Amino acid sequence: MTPIKTIVFMFGLLIMAFFFFTQTVGYAKKRNTYFETLQESLIKDGFDKHTIIRLYSHPKVYFETKKASLFLFHREAVLNYDHFTSPGNIQKSRKYMAKHKPDLLRAERTYGVNKEIITAIILIETKLGTRLGGPSVLNMLSTVASLSDPDVRNMFWGKVSKSNKLTKKKFENWVGRKSKWAYNELKAFLTYTTREKMDPSRIYGSYAGAMGIPQFMPSNILAFAKDGNNDGRVDLFNHADAIMSVATYLKHYGWHSGIKRKRAVNVIYRYNHSRPYVDAVLKVASLLKT
Repeated sequence: MTPIKTIVFMFGLLIMAFFFFTQTVGYAKKRNTYFETLQESLIKDGFDKHTIIRLYSHPKVYFETKKASLFLFHREAVLNYDHFTSPGNIQKSRKYMAKHKPDLLRAERTYGVNKEIITAIILIETKLGTRLGGPSVLNMLSTVASLSDPDVRNMFWGKVSKSNKLTKKKFENWVGRKSKWAYNELKAFLTYTTREKMDPSRIYGSYAGAMGIPQFMPSNILAFAKDGNNDGRVDLFNHADAIMSVATYLKHYGWHSGIKRKRAVNVIYRYNHSRPYVDAVLKVASLLKT
C-alpha cells in the first residue's frame, strides 16, 4: 500500500471510530434519560444527590427493556418444579447439608427451622447457590420504578404492545402495582448496598430484583437478613449468612419446631406465593429426611 493510500485508510478508520463513539455515547445518554424523574425522586427522598447522579451515569446502568418485558410476562404458577426432586438434586442437597452442617445446625437451634427445609429452599432458589446470575438488580428495579413517569411508561408500552398476550388495561394495571413496589425495593436496595459498602451496579439477581443465595428482595434483606458467620457484614452471597437469613424469615412468619404441615404450607407460601413452589419445598425436605 502506498503512503497516500495508507494515510487515507487510517483517516477512514479514525472517522469510523469517531462515528461509533459518538453514536454509543449518544445512545447511552438517551437510554439513561429514562431515569431522570426517578433520580429526582430518590434525591427528594434523602439519597445523596452526587452519589445518585454518579450512579446513574455509570455505563452499566440503563433501562432494561427486554428483561423488564420478560418480567411483565413472568408467571410463577406455571413453572415446573418437578426436577428438583430428582435423585441428582437430592444427592447434591445432601452434600450441601454435610458441607454446611455447622451453619444449618446453628440456624436450626436458634430459630427452630429444620435444616432440610432451609436446604430445600436454597436448592430451588439458586441450585444451592450455584446459579447467581441474571439481570442487574439495580437496572431491573430502576426500570420498573421509572414506569411511574408517563413518558417512560408510554415508551415502554410501545415496545411491548405488539404482544397479543397483553392489553393496554392489563399493562396499566401491572405498572400501577409494580412501579410503586419497585421504587420501594430500589430504596431498600440502595440503603442495603450503601450500608454494606457494595457496588450496586455489580449485583445481579432475578427479574424481580431478588438477590443472593436465598433470593431475598431488598426490603426483606433489611428486615430479616442476618450475619451468620459473625464477620460484621450481611452478605447473602455467603452461605452462612444465607442459611441464617432463611431461618430468620421463616421463624418470623410462624415456623417452629414440630410445626404441622398445614401451618408449614402457610409459612413457606410467604416466601414464594406459589403453591407448586411450596409443595416442591416440602417434598424435597421430606426426601432429605429419608
